[in-house]
Amino acid sequence: MSIAVPFRAVDQNRRVAASVLSGGIAYRLFLWLLPFGMVVGGALGLGNATSIEDAVSGGGVPGAVVYAIGYIASTAGVNSWWLLLTGVPLLLWEGYAGAKALQLMHALIWNDPPPRPRPLRSSLAFSGVVCAFIAAVLITWWFRDTSDLGRVAIFVVMIASLAGVWLAASLHLPHGTASWKALLPGAFLVAIGFQVCHGLVVYVVARKLEVESSTYAALGSVTTLLFYMYIVARLIVTAPILNSSLYAELRRQEGQQEGAGS
Repeated sequence: MSIAVPFRAVDQNRRVAASVLSGGIAYRLFLWLLPFGMVVGGALGLGNATSIEDAVSGGGVPGAVVYAIGYIASTAGVNSWWLLLTGVPLLLWEGYAGAKALQLMHALIWNDPPPRPRPLRSSLAFSGVVCAFIAAVLITWWFRDTSDLGRVAIFVVMIASLAGVWLAASLHLPHGTASWKALLPGAFLVAIGFQVCHGLVVYVVARKLEVESSTYAALGSVTTLLFYMYIVARLIVTAPILNSSLYAELRRQEGQQEGAGS
């Protein structure tokens, strides 16, 4: 592949202000998490707090998280329905806002007009993709104490699954005239980057936070979450930049070959 691709990517990164776009995507992810937390809290409140806490603790989840889930389930109580009635509409709205942000970002990078928005479909698709990545986090955490071979196997399976999810999402976002094959590099960039970043959080940061005091652990958890969301958003923005740069260079080379042949 030509050395022009990195230069194209750097130039496009600067042209679209990728760091600013990443901040905007991270902001949308954070706003989506707020009503998602309300919905989860309302759903937990409908069940038996003790049973839920016992089930979660059996999965190897950190003690602080087990306590938080049990506390939410026990305190939600009669407010569960209010949390659900408030959280579901907000989650649908934030899902639509997040999907629209991704559409506009891809349209800017690919220089391709965004499609006509379909609010409900876009919202459900955005929430579904985010939930798939959250599920990958939970599955990776669940098997974190397995053998090295087991962790590698989970890592590979999660990368393939997340790459497939992001590829499917990319095909429904503006991508010019590029085929699905041209979107594969960005899909694997997001999947591998997400798993590597999450692995560092799980095996390095989380273990350190577990031995700190509760005050520093809470502060560290919030800081880690915000930093994690920005890194994920940076991967989301970098993926179409990489794809469009590779695709543009391939088309340029094909044009040169056709010109030389004629």
